[in-house]
Amino acid sequence: MKKTKHILVCTLIICTAIYWGFYFMPVRFYLMPIDAWERKIWMGPSSTQKEENYVVYNHLCKNERTLIDSIIAFNDRTIRLDSIKKYPDGYRRSFFRRSIILNKDYREEANGSDIIYDHFDKRILLFEWRIINDTVYVEFFDKRCKVPLTGVDKDAISISKLSGLIKKE
Repeated sequence: MKKTKHILVCTLIICTAIYWGFYFMPVRFYLMPIDAWERKIWMGPSSTQKEENYVVYNHLCKNERTLIDSIIAFNDRTIRLDSIKKYPDGYRRSFFRRSIILNKDYREEANGSDIIYDHFDKRILLFEWRIINDTVYVEFFDKRCKVPLTGVDKDAISISKLSGLIKKE
């Protein structure tokens, strides 16, 4: 009995250590090498559009709020206003959970049997920016926000700033 109790306590300690290891491990983002221009079976972007698909690593043991906050912080650090202006018909970023198939080396099948759109059930967030008549429209959390392009700075397109200004259209 004493030996069984000792084994159970040791197992509990090891499992707790593993859990806390995953919990405190920082979330990492990798851009998947998907070239939408080569996608023959699905509409690819034009020269005024850009599509980026990221896979999220180390999401285990993270609650949904922590994961979303990490994605928003990454997005705010890496998005540039000049990139949004360069692609006025749409600059789209999707973030997916890592899985056996979706990882940083994921490639779409040329014949269309496996493309990123088949994995939308693993998508965590989607951000999309469009420019229409000197206004930047930002879509996230299935909501749309608009920001006038005149006099806009990097902070104005920050998702964390925009989340307080959401206006449904």
